[in-house]
Amino acid sequence: MTTISEIARRAGVSTATVSNVLNGTKAVSPETRELVETVARELGYTPSRSARSLKTGRSATVGLIAPDLTNPFFPAVVQAVERKVREAGYGLIIVDCHNDTLEEKAAFELVGEYRVDGIIWIPVDETPPEPMPSAPVVTVDRPVTGLDGVTSDHRAGGRMIAEAIIGAGHETVGILRGPSAHHSARERHRGLLDGLADKVRIVWDVPVFFSLELPDDARSTILEQAVDCIVGANDQVAIRTAQLLSASGQKLPDDVAIVGFDDIPWAEFVHPPLSTVRQPYRRLGQSAVELLLRRIADPGGEPELIVLPVEWIARASHRRG
Repeated sequence: MTTISEIARRAGVSTATVSNVLNGTKAVSPETRELVETVARELGYTPSRSARSLKTGRSATVGLIAPDLTNPFFPAVVQAVERKVREAGYGLIIVDCHNDTLEEKAAFELVGEYRVDGIIWIPVDETPPEPMPSAPVVTVDRPVTGLDGVTSDHRAGGRMIAEAIIGAGHETVGILRGPSAHHSARERHRGLLDGLADKVRIVWDVPVFFSLELPDDARSTILEQAVDCIVGANDQVAIRTAQLLSASGQKLPDDVAIVGFDDIPWAEFVHPPLSTVRQPYRRLGQSAVELLLRRIADPGGEPELIVLPVEWIARASHRRG
């Protein structure tokens, strides 16, 4: 079995440096980290979780609590988290809350029973957990006051959509905005309104869930109140809206344009391909793990919120017919 001493000799660094890299206990330079991780992979190093737990007093396990793994956005983030956690030598416990706050409370209790070293949490409604876990918590996508977090620049994404709508020459728009309980939905909506200003007339603005299920009032509004372009709360909403309109005999984007948000894998393959704002899934997951490991190593300090840039992805669905 490969030891950290062997890795240290091959990499030309101290065993303490190797330990810091593999256990995430202290910061090292990116070059040294890459060197140690490369040598460890080449030697086939597999950390002993039980041995490390006895030595450090930690479980070498991270909990991940997600609101809805049927939404393609969340599995993409979870996959990035899993990969980064595994590279750091930790195990991962994943719990799906099915968008239920009671299940979310039970999830915190569950990962607490496993004595996880830290928790990555994508909140159902951004309400702080009660009671607060003893392990460090890092939120993803939906910041919670008093906790570390990583999120995308949703407001900038909303402005990007507005710029694309204006650039395509659309004069009227309908908005299917996400739940006001979610930071991402609020910020997207604010950015969109700021960007549209008085340049495009908003005919209707209807709340929906972040899912494929459209409420009855939203469905009737979509079909009965014509607009040049519809902005979906996310890609799922935009795709379902496109299906609804196509089934009613309308041609997209000739009769009405559609825009989404997230750039889930489906977005590129629907017809017409969906114009959308791409969230950096991999960086969201990686940054959350890196932030959590820093907080595990150093529990003190003020909460940190990392905001990552988004990217406008222009496809066929938003172009004027």
